Amino acid sequence: MIGGVQSRLRKLDIYRKLPADLTEPTTAGALISVISTIVIVILFITELQAYIEVDNSSEMFVDINRGGEQIRVNLDIEFHKFPCDILSLDVQDIMGSHVVNVEGRLIKKRIKNGKVISEEVHSNHEGHEHHNQPSIDFARIEQAFKEKEGCQIAGYIIVNKVPGNFHVSAHAFGGILHQVFQRSQISTLDLSHTINHISFGEEDDLIKIKKQFQKGVLNPLDNTKKVAQPQGGSGMMFQYYISVVPTTYVDVSGNEYYVHQFTANSNEVQTDHLPAVYFRYDLSPVTVKFLQYRESFLHFLVQICAILGGVFTIASIVDGMIHKSVVALLKKYEMGKLS
Repeated sequence: MIGGVQSRLRKLDIYRKLPADLTEPTTAGALISVISTIVIVILFITELQAYIEVDNSSEMFVDINRGGEQIRVNLDIEFHKFPCDILSLDVQDIMGSHVVNVEGRLIKKRIKNGKVISEEVHSNHEGHEHHNQPSIDFARIEQAFKEKEGCQIAGYIIVNKVPGNFHVSAHAFGGILHQVFQRSQISTLDLSHTINHISFGEEDDLIKIKKQFQKGVLNPLDNTKKVAQPQGGSGMMFQYYISVVPTTYVDVSGNEYYVHQFTANSNEVQTDHLPAVYFRYDLSPVTVKFLQYRESFLHFLVQICAILGGVFTIASIVDGMIHKSVVALLKKYEMGKLS
């Protein structure tokens, strides 16, 4: 019974075996075998590298308000000749609101001769109302202008996810600036500055993205330096036009990060009004998504099988052609038909 079943199974064998005494090794077959093995090893290593490496893909789709209704703006700007005592940061947006209480956390650092002499932390940073004039120490501000004291603001603010601007100026002190100018014997403000860093999104997410991805434009304004050149008592106004693109990054582990890429252009013009540095931003309705992924193990297995099968098939065909050609030539030689 068992023998009959085995006999039927043997009839289904498509990999029939030849007895050892019916096979014959050849020099050509040995060379082809060595070459085939080398080719298989090279292709296997190449495929293994592709399997281990992380690939990237990207796509675009209409923004569905991922990341919330607000945007975090990270700032680090140094004003070389603009004292902290009269520096204010204000936010406006297209909805007509002039934000009085800018959410976030900022540090003002007083700078003299390139060194930080003091700093103040402003949590939930206060903006201004034009009819409420903050008080200042005229003697200190006069001394600051005399010693060419500067100011560095660093930290972050939270803005609404609509087009608008944030600007640095002395607008909060408009009602008393004439006294400041008279006491300090100046005619305008010098807003020469260096942008150490500006980005949109959580700072921790941006750091992770820079380490894991090589895609995107996250901080193109970093290390930008502008120098004011006032003429005839007129000040210099600086304007940056920023196009913000919502961006989603998904790493190979499936973690998602919602930040914003941006591009920027700038210009500067002479003005008879109070100088300011404006950052005007607009938001794209399209979201860009960068995705990291690895090749699946099943795909890797299929590729290895294809390499083995393909190389062995081509090698057997080449070996058969060479063997038949050699046999045919030997027969002709034996029959004396070779010239």
